[in-house]
Amino acid sequence: MFVCINGTIVKAREAKISVFDQGFLYGDGVYETLRTYGGSVFQMDEHMQRLGSSVKTLKMAESFDVAKVEKWIVKLVKKNGYKESRVRVQVTRGENGFDFGEGKRLNVVIMAERLKDLDPSIYEKGVDVMTIDGSRLRAKVKSTSLLPMIVARQEAADVGAFEAIFVKDGWVKEGSISNVFVVKGDVIFTPKKGVLLGITRDLVVRLVRKLGLKVLEGDFTKRKLYNADEVFITSSVKGMIPVKKVDGRKIGHGRPGSITKNLMAAFHDYTAKKAR
Repeated sequence: MFVCINGTIVKAREAKISVFDQGFLYGDGVYETLRTYGGSVFQMDEHMQRLGSSVKTLKMAESFDVAKVEKWIVKLVKKNGYKESRVRVQVTRGENGFDFGEGKRLNVVIMAERLKDLDPSIYEKGVDVMTIDGSRLRAKVKSTSLLPMIVARQEAADVGAFEAIFVKDGWVKEGSISNVFVVKGDVIFTPKKGVLLGITRDLVVRLVRKLGLKVLEGDFTKRKLYNADEVFITSSVKGMIPVKKVDGRKIGHGRPGSITKNLMAAFHDYTAKKAR
């Protein structure tokens, strides 16, 4: 496998970053995770716009050339040659001493691994999730400081849950690696305040409206989550995944509902067209 460091493609075993890099020392970096459909990187413009925004929000650099990074991604995906790829782009402030202002030279590391498909039964039957008190460190930044997510995923693994959903001050926020949607009647709800607005989340919101369904972006409590007719989560790499249980409580009939299945079909059609 090959990786790309600051535009140079090297064998993975030869890839090196200084131990003085602030990403390594302090988790001082941002990242995006993408995937391919039909070998083409999906929603790259949207991901790169968010990456550039994260760089600026953390004052890592005054300007950031996302177009150049896009070219590096395409080149690396082609070089590795996998049928489908999971792509991670990480930007750190580089070697900057104890200065957390604009980086002297940012480091951009891109990895394109072979995409591992989930068991089809996950999409057909749904998954169990749990709730956990907490939240992302900074909602609008996809930071490499992932300790809250790591702890949440460890707790989910301990109880055999697929995902952990953050709840802050009684309000449902997001999953450790996903956004959350709740269906009640013919209305779909998804949190907006204090969450990372996922690229796939935004696409699903558009698909909901295209299907003539109503979506409300706003806060809701854990009670609404428990009493939902349907629940599903979204992720750039995993797509749309139905939820059959939350904290051991059955959602609806305990299987993917009709609205979730219709949206999954619309999502599949959309990605299939992009793959042609």
